[in-house]
Amino acid sequence: MQYPLDRSAIKQHFTTLLKGIEAERSQEQAYFEKLAEKDTLKHQVETGLAVHPTRFNSQHFTVGDMVELTFERTGNLEMRHRLKVGASIQIIQQQSELNLAGVISSIRRHIFKVLVHDHQAEKHFFSGSHTYALRLSFDARTYRIMDDTLQSVITQMDTPPIQDYIRGCFQEGYSQQKDGEEISIIPAPHLNDSQQSAVTTALASYPYHVIHGPPGTGKTTTLIELIRHLSAKESRVLVCAASNNAVDLLAERSHEAGLIVTRVGNIARISDNLVHLSLNEKARNHKDWIHIKKVKIEADEAQRQAKKFKRSFGPEERRQRNDLRKEAKDLRKWARDLEDKLVQTILDNSQVIATTLIGTESGVMKDMRFKTVVIDEASQALEPECWVAMLKAKRVILAGDHQQLPPTVKSNEAVDIGLQITLFENLIKRQQGISLLDTQYRMNEDILGFSNAAFYDNALKSEEKIRQHTLPSDSAPLVFIDTSGTGFEEEMNPKQRSYKNPGEFFIIREHLLSISERAAGHSIGIISPYKEQVRHMQESLGETEELKTHDIRIDSIDGFQGQEKDIIYISLVRSNDQGNIGFLNDYRRLNVALTRAKKKLIIVGDSSTLGGSRMYTELINHLEKYGTYKSAYEYMAY
Repeated sequence: MQYPLDRSAIKQHFTTLLKGIEAERSQEQAYFEKLAEKDTLKHQVETGLAVHPTRFNSQHFTVGDMVELTFERTGNLEMRHRLKVGASIQIIQQQSELNLAGVISSIRRHIFKVLVHDHQAEKHFFSGSHTYALRLSFDARTYRIMDDTLQSVITQMDTPPIQDYIRGCFQEGYSQQKDGEEISIIPAPHLNDSQQSAVTTALASYPYHVIHGPPGTGKTTTLIELIRHLSAKESRVLVCAASNNAVDLLAERSHEAGLIVTRVGNIARISDNLVHLSLNEKARNHKDWIHIKKVKIEADEAQRQAKKFKRSFGPEERRQRNDLRKEAKDLRKWARDLEDKLVQTILDNSQVIATTLIGTESGVMKDMRFKTVVIDEASQALEPECWVAMLKAKRVILAGDHQQLPPTVKSNEAVDIGLQITLFENLIKRQQGISLLDTQYRMNEDILGFSNAAFYDNALKSEEKIRQHTLPSDSAPLVFIDTSGTGFEEEMNPKQRSYKNPGEFFIIREHLLSISERAAGHSIGIISPYKEQVRHMQESLGETEELKTHDIRIDSIDGFQGQEKDIIYISLVRSNDQGNIGFLNDYRRLNVALTRAKKKLIIVGDSSTLGGSRMYTELINHLEKYGTYKSAYEYMAY
């Protein structure tokens, strides 16, 4: 879906995105409705969708219009559940017909903390004598925000900042410099030439600039330097990403650079290490918070006193009840006014506001505006998500790598529409307004070789100190172990619709044991595209005593995005007579896998099965030419 040029085609582009968002929303909602409608609460507990029974323990006020409720599981303690921190749930109490939406903020064994809106919580009386259920639920808020944003873009195409974005991204070409402004900055000694150029060019660019950062090229380092310069020129900088993990990283690194950072978002979804930077924690640690909390407690007490009165009471009691309700309402309004002022003070004193793309529409940020928004991992963000944040600023700087993992789109209809094609990718296709970070600091040059040729047109170079770094006395940084002919075939788990290949992990384990001495003290990653293989390898690793002294992490390719290890093993899993490779056809996922290793990369796979794919044929040819090619039979005699 290339970007159109004329006005009617531009409107059609956004209309098509609306259809994609609706298809994705319908798919997710139908999934949750199907789970809920056909199951009893008993079965939902058995399948992990719900936790029941639980007992209400306590509640306390938090920043904003949220209350945190604490529940303790009192039965079915052995049952596994799928509730996670950050998950949307329903609090259900069948006798009182309570069905209240909330978000899990903490799970500690059998203790669950749930954030709910205080105006909803105040309508219900929570008692330790009642039994409650916590059930996973569908949350339409994200889709509603994206829908509203796209509608705004369509109806306000002639108003800033939308007009400038439309012209820059669609129509009149890329404006390299705004208002003839000359940008001159003192070179940062820790940046290389391409990083320095990216910072300087981005500062001068309007209304957008793209920073293309392939693996290991220091994209985050470049962004932090850019944010530092922006914060010196502008009152505040908005820093975003689609995922909370990416936002947390930018917030942490900006803080380490000496900037005043406030992390805005649901406290349940913010890393424990970043809580001190959160708006929630900054407000609670402020000297004015004690007074605000006192007013909230007084309001809560007035509300409780009002609930003690019954309908059978006389006129005087009814008047007192009404007075108490009014007092509670007035106290809550006072507390909110005080809190709003405190929150605004914190935000006004911040140099960097960090939140997710959808988080820019949170209550405290709804009316805030910025000169510049920086979007990291933009190649993993849906285009509608980006527009949510872009409408908060006059200029956008997008960073990412379209040759790595794309955003997740579950609906086949949405895929057909093109929802998975990102704003970042479309702007890259225009071949203007782009800065490429061209020096990588992660991989041995032999490990980089294939990805550099297949995905980056050999535009990348390796920093001199790491070009040849290897394990001690190791002359083979790149290894392919071929399982063809060994009988190590894939096995499918029909319930999970995922594959495993126990034979491949056997080979990985034997190879790792053979280099155990050289690998000592080095970090090790074992990755696979298939979750079933990841589960098998995690379970099997614990049975190998000889490897327990090593620093080993096993995860999916998606789980390793943005990560690196000294040694990486890749288990490709697929081995069948039909040459079906399924999931492996996602070549961007392959690129992620190939670029995680620093000093040694070992790929285990069946060349006969993989040979039907052009990309894997080229990979195997590259491995034979520049790496070390081995047969799995060499490790089957150990």
